Amino acid sequence: MSKKIFSIGYQIPGDHAEHVDLSSEQSLMDADILLISPDSLKPSGGWVSFSSGGNGCYDVEPSRIHTQRISQLRKEIIDHLNFGKNVFILLSKKEEYKLAHGVTVSKNTHKYNTATHSNYHFLPVNIGTLTSASGQHIEFSGNQIFSNFYKKFEKNLEYQLYIENPSNAQVIFAGKNKTKILGAVYKVGTGNLIVLPYLSYDYDKFVKTKKNKKGEEEEFWTETALKFGHGLVECLVQIANDLNKSTDKTPPPEWTRKHEFICAREEQIIHSIKKEEQKIIDIGKEIEKLNVELSEEKVLKDLLFEQGKLLENAVTKSLKILGYSVENYDDGELEMDQVIISPEGHRYIGECEGKNEKDIDISKLRQLIESMNADFHREEVEEKAFGILFGNPQRLTIPVERTIAHPTHQTTFSKNT
Repeated sequence: MSKKIFSIGYQIPGDHAEHVDLSSEQSLMDADILLISPDSLKPSGGWVSFSSGGNGCYDVEPSRIHTQRISQLRKEIIDHLNFGKNVFILLSKKEEYKLAHGVTVSKNTHKYNTATHSNYHFLPVNIGTLTSASGQHIEFSGNQIFSNFYKKFEKNLEYQLYIENPSNAQVIFAGKNKTKILGAVYKVGTGNLIVLPYLSYDYDKFVKTKKNKKGEEEEFWTETALKFGHGLVECLVQIANDLNKSTDKTPPPEWTRKHEFICAREEQIIHSIKKEEQKIIDIGKEIEKLNVELSEEKVLKDLLFEQGKLLENAVTKSLKILGYSVENYDDGELEMDQVIISPEGHRYIGECEGKNEKDIDISKLRQLIESMNADFHREEVEEKAFGILFGNPQRLTIPVERTIAHPTHQTTFSKNT
């Protein structure tokens, strides 16, 4: 790769990027592209707990060191952007903490003067209101510059934070609510600040261990990890190159959206777009309606593999299609899966049972007979009902390979059983 990438707080598998520890005070000037994960930009050591409440803060010296490092990082990011370079930020969870910038001692009591900072304090510009929230539903704008990145890493993207009220941002990723921005490009100086949803991977699958010649355990990247890292570096370089090519276009100022600056033809196109968007909404509603119908129709397929209440529902639906009336019965003392009346007026008590790999247990037959007898002893019942056992043995095996009985077979018992 011709461009040099420095990564802070995020491990890119392989050797295509240089991983920089913020505490090393290494200059970032040699990098063409910066990749930063804010979850690593927190103070370390020197925590002071408050006995009077308020949890605590970082002590004065760790706070001073951290503030100095963050100020230096912010300056180097500004320099990068002013030189037309690109800085990528993976939006990790926002975390706040208190730094001490002074302490006074009175009557053996230490009183710390503190200020609240966050792991996003390094940003050189305001990118909007940041709110921590997690999820994986991410909608892509379709921007061609980011299409290859999205295609390769869609399954690795997750959001840990969203942005609201961004200023002059080109939105790339958003949540279901389009006002919640999950990824965007900000033009800063002659460079670009690119914020993206967090890119996760399974460290345990990406890293394995082996013994070296000294018999010591060493970690190494797997082939899958190296492929991931190489693909990520390629995408970052491609995005940076494409963004730099498109820098000649000035982003339209906010005031150009006012009505007096919209010409008649532009207004017609906007109106047409809204009409087409409404069609999409209507189609979405129709698809949702059809999905409901499809789910209802698929209930019949439950006869082949379900058990319990879902099998009961499938049997009930099937019987109703055949002209039977079916209802559950539960008076607090007696509970029956189904009370069935045939079109000819015959009355049945139904029980349903499914087994993974076995036949229907004899105990279910005894339960059905007990239900028939208990039903007959009800005052309002004048004639003993027939019994039907709807069995679904070997329910998880494909029907043609089942050896015990045909799926959802029924056994009918007479009134005198």
